[in-house]
Amino acid sequence: MKRILLFALFAISAQSQTRPAFDVASIKVNTTCDAGGRSGGGSTPGRIVLECADLRDLILTAYGIYGNGPNPDSGSFRIQVVGGPSWMDSTRYDITAKPPGSASTAEMYGPMMQSLLEDRFHLKVHKETRQGGIFILTVAKNGPKLQVAKEGTGGPPHMTSTSSLVTLDFPGATIADICAQLGLRMEREVVDKTGLTGRYDIHLEVSPSALHLKYVAGRTINDHDAPAANDMDSGPSISTALQQQLGLKLSTGTGPVPAIVIDRIEPLTGN
Repeated sequence: MKRILLFALFAISAQSQTRPAFDVASIKVNTTCDAGGRSGGGSTPGRIVLECADLRDLILTAYGIYGNGPNPDSGSFRIQVVGGPSWMDSTRYDITAKPPGSASTAEMYGPMMQSLLEDRFHLKVHKETRQGGIFILTVAKNGPKLQVAKEGTGGPPHMTSTSSLVTLDFPGATIADICAQLGLRMEREVVDKTGLTGRYDIHLEVSPSALHLKYVAGRTINDHDAPAANDMDSGPSISTALQQQLGLKLSTGTGPVPAIVIDRIEPLTGN
């Protein structure tokens, strides 16, 4: 009797720790998608509908962006998803999924998407840290041009834009805050090596293309990639703006970067 009771308690405990899953989910190959395009669609609190979804995007989203809860940090958007067979990068999928109840976006794109990928593609992954490309922020040769924050100032960054210029205002920001904001809009993590510890009222004017949100989704970034303005833009690149307007220098370097490594993945089973 004791053995049966212990087994029952173990079963209940294991069941309570089971990762949440969608009630109903359909995945179908879509052969009409543009090879280099992004997926379309989106989600509501009770449903996901995606068109032309890319597997590396989905893996990054499930295990990286929402892999640790509902509040992703800026670096999670640039985690590389490495390994896997060639068919992964040439096949796109339409996905419709409905969770039990009204699950949050983070729940659907995190643990529920993990369950779906592991069920339909027999996916197995692990995380590791590798040496890779980063951006390093230092003080420029002639020193910083930063305005010390007024007492009591602070708040989230605010952006305004025109066809030729984007303005970023960030009151009461630390250099770490600035690096995090830049990291959301660049292909690499921005690491603070300035040694500056104060808070500053930041005003930065750059090219419109320079501050677009970047979503790398596991793609490998070439070592020669650097922040630059589009030829059609009239505003400065991020690196130029930082040096001229804030007295900070942005350069490329190498450092530890996170990666999601595919250990196993198989073609779609079921729909």
